Amino acid sequence: MKRMIALIAGLALLIAASVSARPWRFGVISDTQWTKADDGKNPNTCAADIIQHIDRQFIAKHVKLVVHVGDMVNSGSQVNDYTRALYAQDLYNAGIGFYPLRGNHEAAHDGYIGSGGDLAYAYPQIVPGPYAGWNNLTPNDITTALIPDLDMTLNPPAEKTRLKPFVVGSHFSAPDQVNAETGGVSYAFRYKNATFVLLDQFKSPDYYTSYIPEQQQWIDETLGTRPTGTQAFVFTHKNILGGNHKDNMFGGTANGDDPGDGYGIDPGTVLPKDNGSVVTVEDKQAAENDFIGVMQDYGVRYVISGHDHHHYNSVVISPDGQSRVHQLITQSDSSKFYTPGLPVSPNDVPVEQDLTRVGFYIVTVDGPRVTIDYYADKNDSNWTGVSPVTTPTIEFVKRSSTGYSLNGIEKLVAQGESYALTDDSRKTGRFKRCYKKTSMAILDGVNGSTSQTNYGKPTEKAVNTGWAPPEPGLASDILTLWGMADMGTDQTDTYVLSMSYNPKNAAPRRRGKGLFGLVSRDEYGRWSNAVEMNYGGAPKFVKGPWKAGYALGTYGIDPVTQTAWAVVNYDGEFAVSQFRRHAYGHWNCRLTHR
Repeated sequence: MKRMIALIAGLALLIAASVSARPWRFGVISDTQWTKADDGKNPNTCAADIIQHIDRQFIAKHVKLVVHVGDMVNSGSQVNDYTRALYAQDLYNAGIGFYPLRGNHEAAHDGYIGSGGDLAYAYPQIVPGPYAGWNNLTPNDITTALIPDLDMTLNPPAEKTRLKPFVVGSHFSAPDQVNAETGGVSYAFRYKNATFVLLDQFKSPDYYTSYIPEQQQWIDETLGTRPTGTQAFVFTHKNILGGNHKDNMFGGTANGDDPGDGYGIDPGTVLPKDNGSVVTVEDKQAAENDFIGVMQDYGVRYVISGHDHHHYNSVVISPDGQSRVHQLITQSDSSKFYTPGLPVSPNDVPVEQDLTRVGFYIVTVDGPRVTIDYYADKNDSNWTGVSPVTTPTIEFVKRSSTGYSLNGIEKLVAQGESYALTDDSRKTGRFKRCYKKTSMAILDGVNGSTSQTNYGKPTEKAVNTGWAPPEPGLASDILTLWGMADMGTDQTDTYVLSMSYNPKNAAPRRRGKGLFGLVSRDEYGRWSNAVEMNYGGAPKFVKGPWKAGYALGTYGIDPVTQTAWAVVNYDGEFAVSQFRRHAYGHWNCRLTHR
């Protein structure tokens, strides 16, 4: 009964339409390991120079907190771990919370068994209790005396300019018994309309055995008791299904035939571990089925991890085929990178992959809508071949943008398949009265991508819809589309988008003159005629329904079905509105915007 009640609460998350007052952001950084000799900028196996490059980006983009998904140093030791803590000060000075997670290089490196306690000591904000959430409390005995003189000259950590501690987050909890038995530091907290769950799977110095299954009840309770209609993000160091690493968050294996979920392994097979313990294929798959099932039941769309040193977004299907969740393997912020390879499970559906670049992530939470922007060094030749012995010049650019909404839908579209989909759930009356109950449809368009992973598996498009209430004057709700562009470009395949509108907000004299239709928000937040933002094509208005063969840039309205449509080749935010023509043929919506 308890699980059933929690399941009902979790399902409610999928149809809730809560809207936070203002969007907010958090950052994700991963695997800040320096594997070369100290060049005077990266002390104690900590990639401090890369860290400071990325922290400046976090500060400029006004994130509220940063999550580090583990392997903060290359060689785990108290001195090295404390060194990493000193290089979080620039975030604290900016009022940004910092929430780290152990990786195998802290938890299971060269017999270092004190990493759990050292992490909790260096970052008191992660420990439930009187200091939970209180950032900028690095203990006074963790000082720059740990850092070599040359590094203090060339790349010192930021001086403490913000003298007072500050709170980021609330409702901190931990699986106390498991943490006590393993020396782990799993914890969870809430911030605004989101719950963060950081899972430590290790018992030092055991690299391979996973202690995630022992935490499953706490995971269930943490996710199931969060407020209805709020977001949840789950973080681990190891992956659900890795590309290079086949030792995953459910345990490692010395059996090279196991892709991570036991696919293709005979039932009853015993998978040996380096520590001498064993696990059967059935036990591992049962743990995966339970975990992925809970993620789906409670509306967790992304499990975010590190460990594999490349960017990889995929959809993982549970071994029993009953559940699925996105995994986001985050890009390396290290001097080393990995190349994924076989075997891979058919239960892992690749969406996008990017190799050999330093990168980071900005996650924007806007009520039920979440956008994940991936930024990376524009010059991948900085990191290919022999990795550099000092940090090259880094120029970060946005490489991709994806997202989802708790009030939208997702469709996986294989290469060569149609994008056609309909989201008309807003007509059912389940949503708040501030919505206009707009419906949308993709009427035409085919996934023409030829992108594939480095091991030859074609990627698929994870097309997501999301909704926000209309702004003043709009004749529809606001639709967000994610996931239609290939890596490294904003341009998509050409497709036909249709949205319904409320005729009360459409002046008849404008509907017949091409001055009413689909609009899209530009980079300055202004609503413009949607086809004016295409890559190529020419605007052409048609009064009536869309017909096959209309070229890129054609747009129109169908008064019979009360829908507006347009042939476009980008995704983003769309609505229906009247607009007016300005001088020199430039079109802009005349309505207010955020």
